[in-house]
Amino acid sequence: MVVLTEKQQQIFEWLNSKLRLPVYAEAYKGAVCLLKMKSPGYVTFVSHVGRELMNSLSRAVAGIKSSQVQYVQYVDELEKKWQNEWRGQGLIPSQHHGEGHVIPYNVCEMITDLIEKHMEGRRRDQGKDDSFFNTFLGYSDQDKIPNLKKWRDTKTFFRERNHFREEGFSLEDQSKVAENFKILEDFLHIAATSEYSRIRSLDAILEEANK
Repeated sequence: MVVLTEKQQQIFEWLNSKLRLPVYAEAYKGAVCLLKMKSPGYVTFVSHVGRELMNSLSRAVAGIKSSQVQYVQYVDELEKKWQNEWRGQGLIPSQHHGEGHVIPYNVCEMITDLIEKHMEGRRRDQGKDDSFFNTFLGYSDQDKIPNLKKWRDTKTFFRERNHFREEGFSLEDQSKVAENFKILEDFLHIAATSEYSRIRSLDAILEEANK
């Protein structure tokens, strides 16, 4: 049986009791257990949990449903309109400068719409960092954030390893997944203890006012 450290237990209680998000709390605890036991496939599962905590936790608190670009649907619709004669036919652009195909306006609009949706998704992903810090830390806590670059690098690490892969994970990946999850825990602990601190301060103010 895996026993959580005091710090990990505080994060778990914050997720479970304070935020009232038991699904996130159990996922966090599960990732901690997998890291300690190094169960088969743990790199993928821990990375997936880490990515969800970083991307979706603040949105879950705010009651915002996650939205994703439905690429399959967009490409399926584009495929119905696409004509084989519009393909490059093996031509090298540098050798055939100025040559091309006339593509109908409505197909160009579909491609433009797909690109715009992709750009919107990228902007949403970038905004999730601000959402976490604004939701859980607030401006007064900015000085407690050890390094914003660490946050972004950690999220990139999880994003690149949260899906199955045929070649498996290297020993370096197995070593770094624990390091990156520790960085995430540091941020979660700052958020948890900051909230506890604000709650205690508010309780003290209310108690004084009620005297």
